[in-house]
Amino acid sequence: MRAALPLLLGVSLLSGDGHWSTAAPLPEPIQELSAAVLHGKIYVAGGIDGSSRPTAAAYRYDPAVNRWERIADLPLPRHHMPLAVAGDTLYAVGGLAERTFVPVNTLWLYRENGNRWEPRANLPAPRGASAVGVVNGKLIVVGGWSAGRRLIAATAIYDPATDHWRDAAPIPTPRDHLAAAAVGGVLYAIGGRPFDSGRNYDVVEAYDPATDRWTRRAPMPSRRGGLAAAVVAGKIDVVGGEARHAVFANHEVYDPATDRWATAPALPSARHGLAAAAVGDRLYVIGGGPRPNFAQTDAVDVFTP
Repeated sequence: MRAALPLLLGVSLLSGDGHWSTAAPLPEPIQELSAAVLHGKIYVAGGIDGSSRPTAAAYRYDPAVNRWERIADLPLPRHHMPLAVAGDTLYAVGGLAERTFVPVNTLWLYRENGNRWEPRANLPAPRGASAVGVVNGKLIVVGGWSAGRRLIAATAIYDPATDHWRDAAPIPTPRDHLAAAAVGGVLYAIGGRPFDSGRNYDVVEAYDPATDRWTRRAPMPSRRGGLAAAVVAGKIDVVGGEARHAVFANHEVYDPATDRWATAPALPSARHGLAAAAVGDRLYVIGGGPRPNFAQTDAVDVFTP
């Protein structure tokens, strides 16, 4: 149980509850990657590698044996590309290509039994630095930017059963470098920024696909973009991030049931452009940049509440 001590402004303190440990490092330092869990294993794909170039490398981590293995490369290098699992399938959604950060509209799925990536219906528009959550077996893509470095307000929903995209209600606060997570049939869009890392948001907005409506929720205790989030025991753990001249070790936890935030033990090492995933009751924080802009780490930290 997370024991919370009441503070002002609806924020609680969890600083003594839980601890960090280390796991086997990534096979190589990578930033601007994301993670998703399929059949109890964590997948990461793409990102920016130790030479500060986009990569097509993909890896799978097995928590049971604390070991990484390389799987089939992506069809093309990508970074700032969210991953998500719908049903029994891993998807890689849009992202940015090349060192010039070109948004793309590709959708790939990973065939676990054949160790290969396959294309599916393209996104309605190119989109990178976005976020994805899964509700009722459908991918919900929010935020990011498109061609011409224009922020995207449109919400795109993908149905794997029909291989079809549709538009949904636009996000009230368009932003890039945000995080997203789904709990109880609702998608939460958290933090981010309007291109400028000096103008980070603390905004939290919730999308209910059953009503196609967005609502404002309690803001994050801190303003962060380039952060990551994962659901642990029905709550959303949010870690890391970047400002113009600094990176964050912040670890804050949102409870959708009470619309309240709590602070939790900070990351052992601050970073941005990192990945987060939960297996059981453990939060895995993977890779990222230990300094603003281009910087990479292979660190994997594990938080146990």
